[in-house]
Parts: sequence; C-alpha cells; structure tokens
Amino acid sequence: MLPDDGPAELDHDALAVFLRLGFFLAEDTAFAGIHALPPAATLTWDTGGTRLRSAGLPCPGPTGMTEEQAVDGFIDLFRASVARRAPGEPYELPLSGGRDSRHILLELCRLAAPPRRCVSGSKFPPDPGADARVAAALAARLGLPHTVVPRPRAQFRAELSALPAQGMTTLDGAWTQPLLAHLRRHSRVSYDGLGGGELAQNPSVAFIRAHPYDPSGLPGLADRLLDAGRTGPHLEHLLGPRTSVLWSRQAARRRLVTELARHADSACPLSSFFFWNRTRRSISAAPFALGDGRLVTHTPYLDHALFDHLAAVPRRFLVDGTFHDRALHRAFPEHADLGFASSAPQLHGPPLVAHRLAYLLRFLAHAVAVEPRWWRSPDRFLQRLLAAGRGPGAPQRVSRLQPLALYLLQLEGFATRRSGHRS
Repeated sequence: MLPDDGPAELDHDALAVFLRLGFFLAEDTAFAGIHALPPAATLTWDTGGTRLRSAGLPCPGPTGMTEEQAVDGFIDLFRASVARRAPGEPYELPLSGGRDSRHILLELCRLAAPPRRCVSGSKFPPDPGADARVAAALAARLGLPHTVVPRPRAQFRAELSALPAQGMTTLDGAWTQPLLAHLRRHSRVSYDGLGGGELAQNPSVAFIRAHPYDPSGLPGLADRLLDAGRTGPHLEHLLGPRTSVLWSRQAARRRLVTELARHADSACPLSSFFFWNRTRRSISAAPFALGDGRLVTHTPYLDHALFDHLAAVPRRFLVDGTFHDRALHRAFPEHADLGFASSAPQLHGPPLVAHRLAYLLRFLAHAVAVEPRWWRSPDRFLQRLLAAGRGPGAPQRVSRLQPLALYLLQLEGFATRRSGHRS
C-alpha cells in the first residue's frame, strides 16, 4: 500500500502514542494515508468507487445483572461459543499458563473433543518460562501430550522479520513465530484466547482500579496512561530535536484524550479502551498477520453473544481482578488448585544481561554488514541508542529502547524508500 516511487507521509500524532504505549489507537497506523478498517466495517468496490460503512464502536453500557448472573452468563455463553467452534478433525492446541487458553482447553475436553497435543511457546527473557511448566502440569492432568516449542534463537532477528510482517502495527509477537510455524505443520485448525484477558480479567486491572474513569478528567487520565506505558521515561533518549517535537508527549496526550472519550458510555470504559486498542490493534497481529490462511484460528472469546455479555459486566465486578478465576473455578472446580503462570517472578541476573547484550551486538552487526544506511539516519536513532547506554539505569533503559530503535529505523526505510527497496 506504500508508494513505489516516493516517500510516504507519517502520522506523527499516531506515532507519538505508539512509541509510548506500544499500540496504535482506533484506526491509526504509522502512515497518514493508511488506516485500519473500523469495527464492523463493510468495504465495497464498484464502478462508482469505494465506499466504507461502519456501525461505529460497540460500547455496551452497564446492565442490571448481579455478580452471580455475570459469572454464570460467562460460563454458559463461553460453553456455547466453544461448542459452535468444535473441531471437526484432529488438531493441536496452543496452551499457555494463563486463564484464556486453559478455559478453551477445558471446554473442548468437556465436549469430548480434546486436542491430540497441547503446544506451548517460549517467550524471551525476562520471562521465567512458567507458561510451559503450568501448561505441562494441566496437560498431564488431562492425559494429553504436551510439547514446548523453543523460542527464536535471536530476539533481534525475530523482531527484524516480525515488525514488517505485522504491518509495523505492534512491537510484540516475534516470539510466537516458531509456535505458529509448528501449528501450520501439524494442524489445520487451532484456537486463540484473543480478547479473554481484556474482557474478563484485564492485565491492566491494577491501573483500572487505581484510576477510575472520569469524563471530566481525561487529560489527567491520559497522562497516567503515558506514565504507565511500556517505554516510561526512556523514549526521550531516542528522540532528537526534530522528532521530539513531531512525536511529543503533548501530541500523544491530545490523541489519547480523543480516543478515551469514545469509551465514556461503556460499562467499564478503560477495559473497553484496552480491548479496542491494545487487543484489536496489537495483540491480534500475531495470530493473524504472522499466521496464514492454511491455519483456521478460532477465537471463542470474540463470539458476538459472549462479547455483548462481557462488555456489559459492570466495572465493580471486574476491578478486584478475579472475575475469570471465579468463572473457571465454578465451571471446573477440580482444577481450581492449579495456579497460573502470571504469579511467577521475572528472571534477572547474568542470563538476562547476556540476552540483552546479544540483542545489541546483533543489532550493531546487522547495521554494519547489511544496513549501513542506519548509521546515516538523519534522526540518529542508532547513535542515540548507544548514548542511552551511559549512566545509571542503562541496562533497563537500553533493553526497553532496542526494539523501538529497530522499529524506527525500519519505519524510516519504509517511509523514504531509499535505494529503491524497503528496509
């Protein structure tokens, strides 16, 4: 979709948000002339041209349901959703140590349609590897084979390919490439827990609990979101005189306030914000952009009836961070004693330092041998990354900035189309 013979204009306000939060908002992309389709959109081509129709953002308001009705409705509607997507052939199931894939697996087993194998991927450090251990314990309880697919050997090379493959819309997903490749080789049908976390037990629940949504205080809420973003205060080390103006925090705040306002009528506005932005625009890229059409991936949490129910659950039932736990334990009490991987502490120490250093060395080697023009970037992203390695807090700072620096250098290549090819 980018022009073959000239530069592509960037959407600077969109990038101001993305570089701080790690995901784009609404239909934004890095490019001013390219937008994602809005929810429930219909795009029509005919002799009269192109027409786009969208019903707008579905934001169900809170209903009068009780907490018992909310939990029971989740259980019943999820069972119906999985039953509608029952496999008609042998398949393998990706299984993490979290709630979403566990709920899918237990429902499939309840339907007497278990996978022939459960498969877990491996994330990059500082992830402690608890996903695979917890998944193996659950598979053993159910009498199912379990395989752990190793992570990519080099995080830098994995991200080098994953960023453009996902349309430059996310910094995540690179670790899933071997897992998706395994599924394509061994299965034609699979499942993904996309949406389960944001809708039923939001990973940002501590933020949601600490910062109630107030329509009259959206600039302050936007500031707190930016403070909690994945780059924290580190981004400014990568920005120079030009980019610090184009991608300023003020621009990010303005764009965030506009998007936050769209969720004011939702039952839990911040859950809605994270679902329609982080889940839809970032997390969803891996299974669908890095996968391909040969693997049919079912997403039972996105079932329309289930979504309508979960999106209408009042905020007060969600903010203690146990809503999905209660549903799982009520539906499958025999497995309530098995914990989740999210409780395991992250790795630190020499292995993490070695991993971060290996990333940086591969980055620099690639810049020397393959992309020497990165050293000539007018915004000096690589030089600024190296300069960020000086002073207190340098290891964590450089670790946070390396994927961003890679993203910006690749984006610069796409936007300028120098030397007649894409970087």
